[in-house]
Amino acid sequence: MDNNRHAAIATELVLVRHDKDAPAMFRCAAPGFVSAMYEKAGLCEVVEWDVDVELVTSSPEQYWEMISEHVSLTIAALQKVDGGARDRIRASAIANVRGFEKDGRVRVPGVARFIVGTK
Repeated sequence: MDNNRHAAIATELVLVRHDKDAPAMFRCAAPGFVSAMYEKAGLCEVVEWDVDVELVTSSPEQYWEMISEHVSLTIAALQKVDGGARDRIRASAIANVRGFEKDGRVRVPGVARFIVGTK
C-alpha cells in the first residue's frame, strides 16, 4: 500500500533486506503462503482473495502524521536518522502522496488479502 513512505525513507536510509524466513512485517505476504500454512495445519476448503482498499486522510500532512506515529516500520526507520533527515523524509512523503488527493481527501490505494478455511 505504501510505496510513498518507503521511497521517502529510502532516500535517507539504506533499507536492509531481511532473511525471507526471519520474522518481518511482510514475511507472509506472498500469495499462497498463508493458505499453505492453513492446509498444513489441517484446514480444508482454503480460499484466499484480494480486496482493494484505500487509506483515506483529510490531507497529506494528516497522512504523514498517521504513518509516522502508527506504522512500526516507519517509526523504527525514523529513529535511525537525525532531525534533518526526518524533515526531508516527511517532506518527500507528503509531496509523493499529494498525487493521491481527490475530492478534498488523500486516498492511497492498497490491497488487503483475505484467507479462510474450515476445520
